[in-house]
Amino acid sequence: MLLPLLPLILFIIGSTEPTPTSTITYQYDDPATGLVLTCDRCPPGSYMLAHCSARTRTVCAPCPPGHFTQRWNYLSRCLYCSVACGENQVVKEECSPLRNTVCECRRGYYMYYDLCRRHSECSPGHGVALRGSAYQNTVCEKCPRGTYSPGGSSGAACASHTDCASRGLVLLLKGTDWHDNLCATCQELQAGGGLQLLRGILPDFFGRQKINKNKLVRFVKKSLLRRHHGASVPRDPLAHIGEWCKNADETELRKLPAMLRRSNLHHIAEKLEKKLNIVTNVSPCDPESAVKSESRTVLGPSTE
Repeated sequence: MLLPLLPLILFIIGSTEPTPTSTITYQYDDPATGLVLTCDRCPPGSYMLAHCSARTRTVCAPCPPGHFTQRWNYLSRCLYCSVACGENQVVKEECSPLRNTVCECRRGYYMYYDLCRRHSECSPGHGVALRGSAYQNTVCEKCPRGTYSPGGSSGAACASHTDCASRGLVLLLKGTDWHDNLCATCQELQAGGGLQLLRGILPDFFGRQKINKNKLVRFVKKSLLRRHHGASVPRDPLAHIGEWCKNADETELRKLPAMLRRSNLHHIAEKLEKKLNIVTNVSPCDPESAVKSESRTVLGPSTE
């Protein structure tokens, strides 16, 4: 009659959890008496100096510096604090009698398969939805309409486009998902400052374009380095273009579309030429002209 119940009995026995008493005691075969004694374990932060006997309790001693025990134990010595923080790690918790050294990734890095990797930067048109931590990478999201992010950040969320009118400024170029509205004062427009404002977003403009790296290198070599005979092509052509845009005079900036066409980058030349026409053809102190000009030429917030 007991055979059908045997599997159930074995399951119950196997599933029984240890009692709290068993976690702080242990069985010891006393060689002096031949008896099996139930001895107290030593608490965390200490180790066993001597087993219990029929007349005495377990003798425990505190862990020396640089050593620890994390659980109730009957170890004959404490464990050595052996953890050494690795590359791009910092000490989160120092070694103590109760625990080993605890490390975590330093600021700007997160743990990925036992290695600390740098937090990802969001691409242009995407902002940070959730900042990275020591245990999680950055989470990016596409910027919704009316907001932008130039990318290249692991901490900046999408920002709202500047309201030029509320600041008494002229809307020179409508913002996209990767750049803000370009606003200008009447004085800036009278001085031809529209081109200077455009200069500020040109590095991001080039970074936004999908250009084959070989074509980009040829463009830099053919158009931007031709004055410097023997100059080597930089490893990062986009960085070189950005630096060139910051230092080029207005005449050179106006020639950029033609330079791009000479390198067969016609689609990018067309996009840039539209922006140049907008910022250079706005009538000073005529806010309507900027908006009308833009509505005729800009294709949309996510294509430029």
